[in-house]
Amino acid sequence: MAEVDPLRDEGLAYAGRLGAAGVTTELVRVPGAVHGFDLLFPKARVSERTLADQVRALREALHP
Repeated sequence: MAEVDPLRDEGLAYAGRLGAAGVTTELVRVPGAVHGFDLLFPKARVSERTLADQVRALREALHP
């Protein structure tokens, strides 16, 4: 989750509701990042690392 994001608070609340409902949830904050940073700067190290983390999480969720 981008730290500088107009939807940050909604994302935090949604993650909280998912967790409260028993849904396995992982929330990762990216300090200093703006909304859409991974699309705006796909070759940036932070974007590549974030994408790798998302792929890992999906693989673990789909193939436990």
